[in-house]
Amino acid sequence: MSKFLATFSQTYLSKVRAKSFMISTAIIILLIFVGANFDKIINIFDSSEEITTLKVESDDAFYAQFEAVMEPIETDFDVAQNDGEIGDAEALLRVDGTEPLAVTLEADQEIPGDQMTDIEMALGQVQRMMTIQSLNLTQAEAERLNASPDITYDIAGQDAEDGEASEEASEAGGEMPDINPLNTVVFYVTVIVMFFIIINYASQIGTEVAMEKTSRVIEMIVSSVAPVTHLLAKISAMISVSLTQLAIFIAAILIAIQLFDFSEIISDFGLEANDQTLTMIIYSVIFLILGLILYLSIAAMLGSFISRMEDLQQALLPVTMFSLIGFYIAIFNIWGSADSLLVRISSYFPLFTPFVMPLRAMHEETGQAPLLIGVAILIVSIILAILLAASIYRNSVLSTSNGIFKNLKRIRKE
Repeated sequence: MSKFLATFSQTYLSKVRAKSFMISTAIIILLIFVGANFDKIINIFDSSEEITTLKVESDDAFYAQFEAVMEPIETDFDVAQNDGEIGDAEALLRVDGTEPLAVTLEADQEIPGDQMTDIEMALGQVQRMMTIQSLNLTQAEAERLNASPDITYDIAGQDAEDGEASEEASEAGGEMPDINPLNTVVFYVTVIVMFFIIINYASQIGTEVAMEKTSRVIEMIVSSVAPVTHLLAKISAMISVSLTQLAIFIAAILIAIQLFDFSEIISDFGLEANDQTLTMIIYSVIFLILGLILYLSIAAMLGSFISRMEDLQQALLPVTMFSLIGFYIAIFNIWGSADSLLVRISSYFPLFTPFVMPLRAMHEETGQAPLLIGVAILIVSIILAILLAASIYRNSVLSTSNGIFKNLKRIRKE
C-alpha cells in the first residue's frame, strides 16, 4: 500500500504543480467569471439607454388603441400623450398617417433592441385592428383572418392514429419538443467538459505510461514496485487530477453565483428549474465522473501497448474516435426524441453511455430504470477495463517490440 501511495502522490503532485495545469485552470476560471458578468460586459459596450417614457403624438382614437395594445406586452416604459417636451430617457412616437399606418419614432439616444421590438409589435397589432375597422369586417370575419388551415392527412401506409398525431402536431405549429433551458445548459456543460477533459487527460496518461517504457525507466521501477500496482497508482492519480480540476471549476461556479447577481441573465434566458432539474444534475455528475474513469483507464491500457512515442497517437485513436462519436450523438439529438432508436441503443454502449445518458435524463419519460442500468454498465465496464489494463501492462511492461500489433500478438501468445 505504501508503494501505491508513493507512486500516486508523486504523479498527482507533479501534475497539479505543472504550469500547464495551473494556466489551463486559471483560464477556465477566468471564463467562468467573465460568463457570470456577461450582461454587465455587454452593457459596457452597449451605447443604448433604455427609455422610461414613450410619448405619442396622435388623435385620441389611435392613442387609446395603442395604449390598450401596449399594456399586456408588459414593457418597462410608460405610454403617455405628447405634452410638447421630450426629456432625457424619453422618446416620441408621431403618427404621420393612418391609411396605411405611418409613424416616426424620435429619440435623443439609441433605443435598446428589446424596447424597439415591443414598439414594433404593438404597432403591428394596431395596424391589423385599423385594417379590420376600415374594411367593416365582423368579429367572425376578423377571426377567420388569423385562423389556421384545417389539414387532413391521407397518406398511404399511415394508420388513423398516426394521422391524428400528425394533425395534433400541425395544430401545435410543428414546434420542437419543449426542453427546459436550464436542463439544456446542464447537459451542454456536462458533455463539453467531459469531452475536453477526456481528450486532455487521456493523452497525458498515455504519454506517462509510454514515456516510462520508451525511456527504460520502467526497468528500475518494476524492481521495487509491482507493475500492476504502479499502473493502478498512475490511473488513480490521473483520475484524481482530472477530478481536482473539475472540483475547482465547480467551486468557481458556486463562488460566482454567490458574488454576482444572476437574476437578469436568468430572466433573459428563462433559466428556471423544473421537476427534472435535480435528477438531471445528479445523473450528469455521476456519468461525468464514471465516464472520465472509464476513458482514462482505457487510455492507460492503450499506452501500455506501445514501445515508441511515435505510436502514441495511433494507440490513442480509439479514445479520440469513440469520445467524438458519443459527443456528436448527444449534441445532435438534443432536439429529437429521447426514445429514438439511435439514442436508446447508443446509451447502453459503454463508451457512449457517459455522453448519451445525460441526454435521456433530460426527459421525464425516460424513468429511473434506464439511468440506473447505464450507471451499472459503466461500473462493470470500468472494472473490466482496469483488470484488462493491469493484465496487459504486466505482460508488456518490459516489451521492446516495435508496433502495437506485434505487442498484441506477443501478449496473446503469453
